[in-house]
Amino acid sequence: MSKNITKLRKQGGYTIEIKKFIEPRKLNYKNINRLHDYGSVLALYVFLTVIFTYPVAFRIKTDIPGMAGDSFQWMRILWYTKIAIFETNLTTLTHDNLLFYPNGIESMPFPSAFNQIMYLLLSPFLELHVIYTILWLLTFIIGAFGCYLLVKYLTGNKYAAFIAGIVFAFSPYHFSRGLYFFGATTIQWIPFCALYLIKTVKEGGMKNPVIAGVFFILVAMSDLQYMVFMGIFAGLVLLYDFYWNLDLNKEFFRSTGEITKKYAAFGIVSFSGILPLTFNEIRISLSSQNFLKPHYSEILKLSNDFMSFFTPSHLHPFLGDFTLNFYSKLPSWLPEKVNFIGYVVLGLSIFAVIKLKKNPDVKFWLFSTLFFSVVSLGPVLMFNGEPLLINQGINLPLPHQILYQTVPFLDNCRTVGRFFVIATLGFAVLVGYSLSELLKHKTRKKSLLFTVISCLIILEYLCIPYPTSSADIPEFYRTIGNDNENYALLELPANTNGGYMNFAYLYYQTVHKKPLVGGYAARYPENVNSFQQNTPFIRELTYGGRYHNDIVREDLAEKGASILNKYNIRYVILHQDQLSREQMDSANNLLKKTLNTEPEVYPEDGLVVYRVQKEEEEKQFPSIALKDGWYSLEDWGGTPTRWMSDNATLSIYSAEDKNATLKFQTYSFHRPRTLEIYSGEELLHTQTINPDYVAVSAPVSLRKGENTIHFNVREGSERPCDIPELNSNDTRELSIIVQKMELF
Repeated sequence: MSKNITKLRKQGGYTIEIKKFIEPRKLNYKNINRLHDYGSVLALYVFLTVIFTYPVAFRIKTDIPGMAGDSFQWMRILWYTKIAIFETNLTTLTHDNLLFYPNGIESMPFPSAFNQIMYLLLSPFLELHVIYTILWLLTFIIGAFGCYLLVKYLTGNKYAAFIAGIVFAFSPYHFSRGLYFFGATTIQWIPFCALYLIKTVKEGGMKNPVIAGVFFILVAMSDLQYMVFMGIFAGLVLLYDFYWNLDLNKEFFRSTGEITKKYAAFGIVSFSGILPLTFNEIRISLSSQNFLKPHYSEILKLSNDFMSFFTPSHLHPFLGDFTLNFYSKLPSWLPEKVNFIGYVVLGLSIFAVIKLKKNPDVKFWLFSTLFFSVVSLGPVLMFNGEPLLINQGINLPLPHQILYQTVPFLDNCRTVGRFFVIATLGFAVLVGYSLSELLKHKTRKKSLLFTVISCLIILEYLCIPYPTSSADIPEFYRTIGNDNENYALLELPANTNGGYMNFAYLYYQTVHKKPLVGGYAARYPENVNSFQQNTPFIRELTYGGRYHNDIVREDLAEKGASILNKYNIRYVILHQDQLSREQMDSANNLLKKTLNTEPEVYPEDGLVVYRVQKEEEEKQFPSIALKDGWYSLEDWGGTPTRWMSDNATLSIYSAEDKNATLKFQTYSFHRPRTLEIYSGEELLHTQTINPDYVAVSAPVSLRKGENTIHFNVREGSERPCDIPELNSNDTRELSIIVQKMELF
């Protein structure tokens, strides 16, 4: 029934009556049916996710999915975002003051911004480990649905699209990365971005490239390496768009203009979203101190082995024990080694290529799939754990070498094998094309064919039961988390480089919020461990209880408590299950002698905890700590020795203003040099150092607190490799050595 609506409007001094007859809006049953279909598909993917990741959902209150390790680090990343934003007195987004205490470390603020934002939104209502598990499960549900939408758009067949969603979301690649690497697990926005890029080609207009740009931002907010991979995929789509327009015999210049507008819109939207997320990484990458760039050996190690495409996952309940022997031969980390395509998926993909060989879309997806599969193999072809040689000692080079030199920021991507994530989408699409053909001609047996193929794919991809890890936290950390004091913890065993640490320490920090001496970072500057390496007593505890005094001669047992107090380290925590008997005895002996106290033992958690009693500042002993400019410790006939470059610094802590004398033994490299010793801008001492041992005795005026002493060699340093008569490969910049340093 129509509605009669009367409106009055004044015009030219007259009142005009305007009548409109508006037909009531009819229900759009097509849209309702579509929403019903989408809801049903999502519900099925939720059900499959709960089943195929069993028992993850059933242990959500106590466990997290995966094998702990990096998963604990990723949980800390989520937690740290909230701390850095709302507790700026503790730390910041770009410099993590809670790790590698007291110096901290430059950090990547948004390694997985989507998950970080989701944590911020959910943290008032749910615990950290529960949020982590929910977000982890959503990568399967949303990823499968995104692939479903993509394949349904391409083929028009919802049954084929449903199976394609299974192929993409429940791939062995996804399950394997899900063990540790949360960013790499967050694959769900990739098919959505691909869908709207393909729509940009087929439908034109400006809406699709804008939406594609939004989803590209979401890909970047999932994992920064995936951003680079998706950018390369967008480049392939751009080339395909030109091919598509030429194939349709469109006028070249007109079509070029249209394509330029579309991808300009995509680029503007994408870059406007990703620049704030990646600004810090871009700044570091363009600097001379680009610690984000991995060593080339890491790229080789983290490239895929050709046979990994054809070897079932180590997580497979029936085949895993057999395939684990193969994976143990590969140099990479176990979760990065698995890239099984599946023989059913491979067979269906080949069928699609043969059956639809004239279809330009199939050609594009075939090329993209092969391209990303080959690039994931890295710079050289590895076969069964060994490089494949084409001639005597010559490796078979692969296209990654070209991309490495040409694609911006690709040299920062060390896990090259993850290129395969785009290939998994490609295989899923090809399976969709294949099934759309098979189901089209087998209408009477459609249900049977659908069921059989689904079961065969699932059987090959099966990873039940999926590993989980306890999210429990020892009571000691909860206890110290209840106090509001700010002090640091030293946990043993401590890491001896920035790329390793027991990840549980990071997870425990989400409860106690105290800074940690040492820490973990996937990428870290060279001097990240300088505090542990150069600070007496801290160094001895960190590096296994070797009680040498480095080049500084000090009584550690006498000064250890003063050093811990100086740096406000309240607790030293020994993890019994991670230390050998010899290491435990060594650490216990040093700590008992130094702190003159008995530890508190937590046998149920395997913790031995030493509390550092506060000393009055005036009773603290002076101590020397090495800072910048010193090379690694060397043993010269039993004497601890260090080279320095043309300048170096050390820190002397004093509890009072006093005059002292700094004494040490030194030796100049290759030729006489002049050593200058400064305190701030004040020159304290000058002495000529010959290429022979000489004693230095320099008077220093110490102020209460920390004093920085600079060593400067006026003539500079030299590299041994640049001096022909030395016939040396040593590339260090050397000036003088220092030994037997003492403060009187």
